Amino acid sequence: MTGKNSWLGLVIAVVVFVAMESTVFAQINPRDVPLVAQPQQRFDRGQDVQPIFEGWTRNSDGSYLFHFGYLNRNYREQPSVEIGPDNYFSPGGQDRGQPAYFYPRTQRYQFVVEMPADTGLSVEDGIVWHLTVNGNEQVAYGWLQPEWEIDANTITSNSRTGFGRPVDQIYNNQPPTVEIQVSSTDVSIGETVTLTAAITDDELPTQLRPRTPRSRPPTLIPPDGQASNPDNVRWYRKPRPPRNGISVHWSVYRGPEGGDFEPDGFQRSFEEPEFDEDVDGAATTPTSSDTPATHLDGDGFTSATFETAVSFEEPGDYTLRAWVSDAMLLVPADVVIRVR
Repeated sequence: MTGKNSWLGLVIAVVVFVAMESTVFAQINPRDVPLVAQPQQRFDRGQDVQPIFEGWTRNSDGSYLFHFGYLNRNYREQPSVEIGPDNYFSPGGQDRGQPAYFYPRTQRYQFVVEMPADTGLSVEDGIVWHLTVNGNEQVAYGWLQPEWEIDANTITSNSRTGFGRPVDQIYNNQPPTVEIQVSSTDVSIGETVTLTAAITDDELPTQLRPRTPRSRPPTLIPPDGQASNPDNVRWYRKPRPPRNGISVHWSVYRGPEGGDFEPDGFQRSFEEPEFDEDVDGAATTPTSSDTPATHLDGDGFTSATFETAVSFEEPGDYTLRAWVSDAMLLVPADVVIRVR
């Protein structure tokens, strides 16, 4: 065979092999591919929860605050893990204020751990959050790594609560304060509890102009009757505070089950249209409970009072957390309710 014919035969063989290989792979169902090769696979339940060390901040007295959050890898399952062997800190006290009820997906800056001014700089001087969910233990190491020092600008940016405001407002803005009243802290299953949050704030941040809705490419709208995303797992959208005015959102921080809150999501003190957002072409619901203002008292920017009703379907001790927002900073406030 001449050199020319040899090269021709080699090219034909390669083409035939590639064609056969493409045919073989085309016949493989993507769901039969090992999970390690499916980084975008979504699960509604059965996955673990990853604790996250978000960074540290300095206090004026020289002490430190270690900030923690978590990633619940499930899109629907909301595990409850009591403080103890499956949910603890080390070394030292196992209860450092961490959550014991975990909402889906990423929940940033959920709590802080106070650390003394003489805390060392090495990893051995830090603390570790251990969390076991669905049989898998995950940990988060927190220590004074210099690159992990954060501030208000970092927190609002990562929490997506800056809404494009000037940096000077972020640093000059003071966090809101809140007083919580509860109609009862000892109730029966199905009994309604009224939660009242009276919030005060400074005059920052300033009001933002209304934003216009974004158009969505028609090609990204799924046909009628078809799943909105390929794996048919419903998206979870974390409630986010409104862009203007004072707001509050209640959630279960510790407890055996979730609570039935009415209204759900962020209640707001400033009426402003909020348009649906797109996630991979699938429309989600607005990020607050409704667009109308629902506060009972106050001007909506320096003061506002809200009422929320909650009931429970399972007995146990519940820690409820109010996330209070001034449209930039989020401040937590907790109440404990026993359900019989």
